[in-house]
Amino acid sequence: MKQYISKFLKSVSVFFLAFPVLYIFIAASLFDIPLDNTIGILLSPFYYIVSIVILIVGYGFWEMKRWAWYLFVVSQFILTYENASLVQRFSESHNKLLSFIISILLQLALVYRVAREVRVPYFLPKIRWWESNPRYRLLVPIKLVLKSADELEGTILDLSHLGCFVKLKDDLQEGESLITEFEIFGQHLSCEGTVVWLADSTVTHPKGVGIKFFPKEKSQKKTLRLIQKRLRKIGLLYRKFRYLLSQDDFLKKLEQLESGERVDLKDLKELNQK
Repeated sequence: MKQYISKFLKSVSVFFLAFPVLYIFIAASLFDIPLDNTIGILLSPFYYIVSIVILIVGYGFWEMKRWAWYLFVVSQFILTYENASLVQRFSESHNKLLSFIISILLQLALVYRVAREVRVPYFLPKIRWWESNPRYRLLVPIKLVLKSADELEGTILDLSHLGCFVKLKDDLQEGESLITEFEIFGQHLSCEGTVVWLADSTVTHPKGVGIKFFPKEKSQKKTLRLIQKRLRKIGLLYRKFRYLLSQDDFLKKLEQLESGERVDLKDLKELNQK
């Protein structure tokens, strides 16, 4: 198990590793399947296919493998088909459709929560920097202080309250602990972190590292969340309204967001609908 795996993802991993047993009880309760009919689930070949796939996903999350997210999404489609089959064949519920809809909503909630956990910095950055206009690209200088007291300099290309992706020429090891120091929106942050994945230089992606933050103080966590919220608004403004607003209006809104002023993007929705 990776030492930096979160408690939530660890719980999901344990649940998936125990899926073959737990699924019988959950399906029986949710879809109102009598105990006698659960034997039919065990005799279903597709049940074993679903179980094997989800067991692999559980292992992938436990070890923080990058392929685990994609296989997780596929597994949810397979699981949805299995649930539909069980409802049709074994359920004695008077509200079969309702119970099936509830199962889908539970799956969507799980996918959404896991996506928030793994998107940054475990896998690919949210902001595809190679498709962005350099004028508005997130480029934040950062200093990395290693345990050996060595200091490295890089550039943040993607940032959230969970971690960041840093463009870096130097080589680091996965799992290496360090201290990150950077300044954004007038806020200076010094936060402990761990290297959770490495990226080699490609045509569309720079060489760098994904770093997961471990903020110890509540003020650090609050500051990181406020920064992420402001970056999200800037990204929304750029993606949706850069061609709808005049250049002067767009730059004015952008400067307001970057300076911390309140900008209500809901007022711009009418432009987006025209």
